[in-house]
Amino acid sequence: MRIVVADPLAYSDSFERALRAALPSADFVRWPDLADGAEYDLLVAWHLPKEMIALPRSLRAIFCFGAGTDQLLDDPRIPADLPIARLQDQGQAEQLLDYAMHAVFARLHDDIVIRADQHARLWRQPDRQNRTRGSLRAAVLGLGPLGMHVAQGLSAAGFLVSAWSRSVRRIDGVACQYGDDGLGACVDGADVLVNLLPSRPETKGILSDCLFSRLAPGAYVVNLGRGDHLDEEALRAGLDRGWVGAAWLDVFPVEPPPAEHWFWGHERVRLTPHRAGLPTPRGAAASIAAVVAALESGRPLPGLVRPGRMIGN
Repeated sequence: MRIVVADPLAYSDSFERALRAALPSADFVRWPDLADGAEYDLLVAWHLPKEMIALPRSLRAIFCFGAGTDQLLDDPRIPADLPIARLQDQGQAEQLLDYAMHAVFARLHDDIVIRADQHARLWRQPDRQNRTRGSLRAAVLGLGPLGMHVAQGLSAAGFLVSAWSRSVRRIDGVACQYGDDGLGACVDGADVLVNLLPSRPETKGILSDCLFSRLAPGAYVVNLGRGDHLDEEALRAGLDRGWVGAAWLDVFPVEPPPAEHWFWGHERVRLTPHRAGLPTPRGAAASIAAVVAALESGRPLPGLVRPGRMIGN
C-alpha cells in the first residue's frame, strides 16, 4: 500500500520510525516528493495542501491527522464519496486532558488573581479557606472521543463535571445535557468552561455573552475547539464585566493572531500556539495502521467520520 503523508507535524524522524515500525510493508512518501500523476492509496493530512489540485483515482481514503475534520469535510477537492477517518490517539487525548486540568487547577487556586497581586507587589491574605475540588464545577462542551476523555478525567480527579452534546450521551460521574435546552443547564454556575466542540455552522460563535453571563462570576473559559467558536468581542466584554475571570485560548480563526490583536497583551488571557493536543508518533502510527488494516480487509474504517465508497484491494 502506498501512503502519502502531507502534514508537517509528521515530517520528523520519530514519526517516520513509528510509521515504518507499525507498517513495515507500506510505501511512505512525503508530499510533495512524488511524481505528478502518481497514484497512492491513502492520504494522511490535517488539511489538503494548497498545491494539491487533484486527487488520484486510486485514493481509497483520507486519514485526518488530527481530531477536527471540518476542514476536510468542507474541502471541495475531496469527492463526497471518499471515506474520511480521523486520528484516534490516546496520547493526544491525554495532552488535552492535561491542558484542561491545568486550567481547572489554576481556577481552583485563583491563579490570575494571585499573579496580578504578585505583579503589583501586593500581599493579600486569603479571606476564606481554599476551595476543594469537589466544590468546583467544570462544564465541558462536546462529547466526541476527546471531550469524553476530558470530562471523565476531570470527574475522576474529583471535580464536579457537567457536559453537553448535540445528542444523548451518558457518562458515569458526569451530569450530561444535550440539545438546545440542555446547553444553558450545562454551563449554569460553572467555574470553568472547556470547549471541545467540532466546527459546524450551528456552533459558530457559541462561546458568547449568552453563555458567559450564566457562568459563576470570574469563571475561566478554555477554548480547545475551533477559533470560530469564540465571539471575541463578547469575551472582551465578559472579561471587563467580571463574568469571565480568565481565558485560556489554544485555537484561533487566524493562526497566529495578528501582532496588534488584543489577545497578546491582555493580562487575563493565556494564549498558547495550538499545542494543547498534538499527535504522538506511536499513537498516530497505530491509528494509521488500524485504518490500513481495515482497508485491506474490507472492514469499516476505525474513526470513520464520513463513509463513502469502498474500493477493492
